[in-house]
Amino acid sequence: MQTVKGSSLIVSILLALGLASCKDNSKCRYKPAPIFAPDLPYVVQYNYEVQGQQSLESVMLENQVLLEIYQDVCNNSRQEYRFTVAGDRSSYADSLWMKEATRQLFFLSTMSPQQAPLKGWADVIEQSRANMQLGVPLEIDQGISVQIDRILSPEKSTLVLVFSQQ
Repeated sequence: MQTVKGSSLIVSILLALGLASCKDNSKCRYKPAPIFAPDLPYVVQYNYEVQGQQSLESVMLENQVLLEIYQDVCNNSRQEYRFTVAGDRSSYADSLWMKEATRQLFFLSTMSPQQAPLKGWADVIEQSRANMQLGVPLEIDQGISVQIDRILSPEKSTLVLVFSQQ
């Protein structure tokens, strides 16, 4: 297990993004909240759906990246970001996927003050990249982990980032 300095920063990031655990398993105190909005710069299409403590947010960016965010903010809180682009990226090295995760989060953090906490995640990933492997969760603080993975096909490629708190 690797611990990144700044535990309070990570907790702040989780709270700002709606990833707080439930204190009472019978009733969730938190509901998912949208991270983006249709009127943000670079957003050309936007959709947000919520059902209970789960949500799906879809954002098409003007650079033709489809960002889908799945959230479950109760019990084992989880956010999954999927960045999908056209084309086969199967020849890309694992290290490039890690760097792209940092780059995408940094870009998103510049869209408005509401997305600014995503820079904290970009920093955490950048500091932890040497210890990360694709598809393997890395605990960055007690009960808080990040995982980077990819989904490949000849038609499209998807970068998957999972942030979870247990």
